[in-house]
Amino acid sequence: MENISTGLKWVIGIIVTILIIAAGVSIYLVINNYFIRAQEQTLAQTQMINQAEFNSYDNKDVSGQDVINAAMRYKGRPQFAIKIYTGENQTKGFYAENTYGAKYKDLDSGVVELDQEGEGDVRSVSAMLDIKNNDCNVNTLGRFHAQVYRDKNQEVRLIVFKQP
Repeated sequence: MENISTGLKWVIGIIVTILIIAAGVSIYLVINNYFIRAQEQTLAQTQMINQAEFNSYDNKDVSGQDVINAAMRYKGRPQFAIKIYTGENQTKGFYAENTYGAKYKDLDSGVVELDQEGEGDVRSVSAMLDIKNNDCNVNTLGRFHAQVYRDKNQEVRLIVFKQP
């Protein structure tokens, strides 16, 4: 009789242990799904916030001061370029100086690709503000039309400013 009681205690102990382990695993799986969903939502919101900073340039008219501000703001952004067409430089344009030297060209489809030929000169902000440089002087009071271009992954890679 004592053996049966000891055996039952062992069996009950094993069953309780298995139930505790099963409950722990099921709680982990449920919580893990919530963590994965939260991580995906956080990533999506971060991407939206990162892309929202370009809304003020997307197909909008901006001042020359906005062009200068954009050139300074995005100077250190990798895989990004700003191309500017002034009234004196309507055909070729020039790139705002970028720490990483990235140059992108806009295609007719609205998608950009890396500019391998390196068309267009690179100008610093100080050169854009120098009145003596007719080919790249950006009049801070002038009006420019801004257009944002994205790559195949919908990441903003290029802003083009054109002065009418």
